[in-house]
Amino acid sequence: MSRATILLVDAEPALREAVVRVLATIPRVRLESCRGEALPVALETHRPRAVLVARRGVPGNWAELGARMPVAAVGHDATQDDEIGALREGLAAHFALPDMAEAMADWLRSVAKPSPSIVVPRMVAQSASMQLLDAFVSRIAASPATVFVTGESGVGKEVLARQVHARSPRANGPFEAVNCAALPETMLEALLFGHAKGAFTGALEARPGKFAQAHGGTLLLDEVTEIPVNLQAKLLRVLQEREVEPLGGRQARRVDVRVIATSNRDLREALAEGELREDLYYRLNVFPVWIPPLRERPEDIVPLARTLLRRLSGNTLTDLDASARKRLVEHDWPGNVRELANVMERAVTLHDAARGCVIGIEAIWLDLDMLMPWGTHECRASDASAPTDRDSIDENSTPMLEQTLQTQESRVILNVLRESGGRRKEAAERLGISPRTLRYKIARLRESGFAVPSSSH
Repeated sequence: MSRATILLVDAEPALREAVVRVLATIPRVRLESCRGEALPVALETHRPRAVLVARRGVPGNWAELGARMPVAAVGHDATQDDEIGALREGLAAHFALPDMAEAMADWLRSVAKPSPSIVVPRMVAQSASMQLLDAFVSRIAASPATVFVTGESGVGKEVLARQVHARSPRANGPFEAVNCAALPETMLEALLFGHAKGAFTGALEARPGKFAQAHGGTLLLDEVTEIPVNLQAKLLRVLQEREVEPLGGRQARRVDVRVIATSNRDLREALAEGELREDLYYRLNVFPVWIPPLRERPEDIVPLARTLLRRLSGNTLTDLDASARKRLVEHDWPGNVRELANVMERAVTLHDAARGCVIGIEAIWLDLDMLMPWGTHECRASDASAPTDRDSIDENSTPMLEQTLQTQESRVILNVLRESGGRRKEAAERLGISPRTLRYKIARLRESGFAVPSSSH
């Protein structure tokens, strides 16, 4: 399967290296660079999924380009004026590195997602719990009421949200999604509610927000617990009144939108720490839906793996042998279906053509296998002939030193979490980082196959 290209415009070496470090945390992407004057040719040559502009002063019609693909600014620092200026110039966001590395990674993950063709279709799962959940989704889809989908990172919350939309009377209407954790507060407010002409210096035209764009359809608020509390109050008013007032506007607009919210947070913890308004929680939680983690439904692992394998290989690979199936079932999948998809993509690449259309254990590389010294796994002994051509490595492949540093950081975070009894706020204070940054890092740890201590209450 092809990788999504991210195009970086006019970046000096230090900033480019900072961007590469962010991309190293995102699967299925590669980085290309160009100077500002070469942008038109680079767009045609590389056909990027998204564009990162290193200097907002680079000449260009970013509003026009932003209508075709996501465009964001990136630099070493960013003030609120920079964020507003980015909006004014038609950019989706302005990220300061390294401080906003996690936010930029989340934004890039959302724009670099694989095409819908590799999304696991409904009813692949065979466990009783998922069969019951699927039937429940069909029942609630007909209702316009809000749905709050929770579950660990990677279980498929957005896939379920799209199923609710597809089975609803709104199926022919728009489906809009917002990653609430990926943008600073100022930009998130403008993205959700839109802005009026003249709302800020340089706002030469009014722009509708996601609520207006989703009129007659469904709006997914992904990671809704990451919305700043003061902005939650405005969101609550929209949900109650079914009216949205753009930034700088004086006239509210009626909207007919079905809202689906998701979160991988412990909602009791978010409520207790004042990071989620109680009134907003009850407004969103009309139909609560919890997706069980993959380790609690092992009978789904092989059917999901087979489906992903067929889709990722274009139906050239169709099955797994007994040893490969055994290894998959014995793994506890802390990264859930997203982690399984990554393993299957590796399997497609590492598959021995001599085995025909069946994947063997030698092609099954779990996330933790990638961090172990070469030659430490007995099952890898027969894989010595695997290609090692350095020319085939993407620019954003994580260097060995970077892998080592990431592993050391992971150990420190996990140790502090254990010593703190899983209490995120206490752990963040001890680590000297914000609770939000800690949540980003915990999500990445889970996706990478680490078991993260649960919160104690």
